[in-house]
Amino acid sequence: MSVYQNGVTLNAKRYNDKLLLSMKTSGHPSDRDFESITPQLEAAIYSIHSPYAALLVDISEFKGWSIKSAWSEFLLSQKLGSEFDRIAIYGKSPWQNLLIRVISWFISADIKVFKRKKDATDWVMSS
Repeated sequence: MSVYQNGVTLNAKRYNDKLLLSMKTSGHPSDRDFESITPQLEAAIYSIHSPYAALLVDISEFKGWSIKSAWSEFLLSQKLGSEFDRIAIYGKSPWQNLLIRVISWFISADIKVFKRKKDATDWVMSS
């Protein structure tokens, strides 16, 4: 039996002229989780001034969210989605892939879904 902690975590790394943000959603994140991650994302994006920014999202432990937290995530994607050249998302569930396709209608970045983290990382870092 797996036990997942609810929440959203963020890590930022710079590789030469590339900024890679790694975000992981686990369990059932709340709207407050998405609201608290927004200033961290903004700080990473706007303080590093990288000409190339990529986002790697791990949804392998994501179980779902409330309407309010889904709305908070949608607002976050609208606010910062255009800052990324590529967004790689990896997870294991078919319903997650469908969700990502819907989200991709609202974001200008190149978005792909992967089943393996290595494949997602390789793609998001290539340009």
